[in-house]
Amino acid sequence: MNVVLITGESILLINEAVGNIVGDNKNITSFDMAVNTIEEVLLEAGYYSMFEEKKYIIVRNANFWGSGKLSEKETNMLLKYLDNPNPLSRLIFICNEKIDARKKICKIIKEKFKIISIPALKPYEIEDRVQKYLNSLNYKIDKDTVRYIVNNSLNNYDIVMQEVNKILLYYNKPCFIKKEDVENIVSKSLNTNNFRFIDALVDGNLELSYELLKDLKVMKVEPTVLLSLLARDLRIMLNIKILLEQNKREFEILNSLKLMDWQLDKYLKKAFPYKKRELEEWLVKLSDIDLKIKRGKLDKYQALELLILDICT
Repeated sequence: MNVVLITGESILLINEAVGNIVGDNKNITSFDMAVNTIEEVLLEAGYYSMFEEKKYIIVRNANFWGSGKLSEKETNMLLKYLDNPNPLSRLIFICNEKIDARKKICKIIKEKFKIISIPALKPYEIEDRVQKYLNSLNYKIDKDTVRYIVNNSLNNYDIVMQEVNKILLYYNKPCFIKKEDVENIVSKSLNTNNFRFIDALVDGNLELSYELLKDLKVMKVEPTVLLSLLARDLRIMLNIKILLEQNKREFEILNSLKLMDWQLDKYLKKAFPYKKRELEEWLVKLSDIDLKIKRGKLDKYQALELLILDICT
């Protein structure tokens, strides 16, 4: 097939599927719909090499097959290409969500081309993969410890393998993996990273914000949840600023905002570098971003990346 659509949530499983299609071929071009346009993709796909070489074009974040949207012009360009694809190009679209079967482009790719749908692995399948992977590297581990890693990673294969790689870095050579070591290495809670991300963002820590967002993306944390957490913090900081301007004392602020002593200390430090006007502007921006995401005008993770740049630079 000259056009393949791969759908699924696991980045690792999608990469495996892509690897099975591409094999040992080196003539590969990659695009990301978060930064590229469908016109750029189709220009590359339509190009004929003078040497008649087979080429593979991988298009990541192609979520216009699902909840995302293309303009009418872009949709027509894609339909025209699908009607007469370049026989020397193997176009591989990757959609990280369920496709919208009502769309004309989805109906056509289902009828004429190939869709590879990758379901989430069951817990026992993840455990089996972890066991085999570690055995291939000459590490020993018991089933109970493997099950602990999988359960603690919310049965998410991508998170599991991220934690397994942390464990391998810790030991650094083949050995028996002890459960007590694993309990200290493996992340304890996804919520911890959520709040660390918000703190890093409010503190203007660009590097840490990006690093944590990368982890949260692997963990499939919903970006709108992070936006809500950030909006909540900004509202508290803004209210503290307003109450301080009214010469309210600490116990009055605590009672008004229903905060604990340690929470007030934390938010006072957070709010200190910001002016009231800045906090108000950020809340308006967050509301605008949230609306654009819900209307499908802005990719969720791209919105957070832009937000990090906006706040931290």
